[in-house]
Amino acid sequence: MNIPVTDCLSLLHRCSSLALATQSQALPGYPFVTVLPFALDAAHRPWLLMSELAEHCRNVRADGRVSVLLQQGGADVLQGERMTLVGDLLAMSPDADTLARLLRYCPAFADYLALGDFHFFCLQPKRLRFIGGFGRMGWVDASDWAALPQLAAAQEQALLAALPPADATLQLLGLDVCGLDVLRDGVRQRLDFAAPANEATLLTTAQARLASAA
Repeated sequence: MNIPVTDCLSLLHRCSSLALATQSQALPGYPFVTVLPFALDAAHRPWLLMSELAEHCRNVRADGRVSVLLQQGGADVLQGERMTLVGDLLAMSPDADTLARLLRYCPAFADYLALGDFHFFCLQPKRLRFIGGFGRMGWVDASDWAALPQLAAAQEQALLAALPPADATLQLLGLDVCGLDVLRDGVRQRLDFAAPANEATLLTTAQARLASAA
C-alpha cells in the first residue's frame, strides 16, 4: 500500500518518546528495548540523549543498527497509528542551531547534559513500516521524507517570531513545511497543514492553522 510520507511525518512529530531496540551485548543475538524521550532536527531525524552508563548506550556503541517504535495512544492499540523506524544510531554532536532546537523541544536535556556523561545520538533512517490501523500499512523509504524541503534555522526562527500563539496555553516549538509543533498544557501536539506549504505561503498557512487550533 502506498503510504503518504506526510502521514509518517505527522505521527513522528506527534510523539515525544519512543521505544528503542538495540543489539544486546550481554545476550548476543537478542534485542534489548528501552524507552527514551527524543527531539527532531530540521531533517525530521530523531535525536536521543543517552548516558554512557546505560545498557542501551553500551549496545549502540558496539553496534549502531537499531529500530524504534513510535505509537499513538488510544484504547485500541491495533486501530491506532504506529510505525517502526529502522536505521543506524550514530554518536553526533549537534551544531549550535540544532542544539537550540533540541533544547526547545526537550528542555530537560540541559539538566542531563550538565551531568557530564550524557551524549547525543542521531538516528539515520533506512526504512520505516507505517501502520495506520487495521489493513492500512506499508513500507516507506527514508529518501521519501528526506526529499521534503527543509527550513534553515534562521528562516524557522523568523517565522516562529511572526506567529504569536492565539492561545495563552500554547507554546510554539517548531515549524516545517508540513505543519507546526506546539506544546499545550505540557503535551506535545502536531498541527498538520492540509498539504505541504511552499516558501511563499508558509507564513499564511501557519497563521491560519494556528487560528483554527485556538
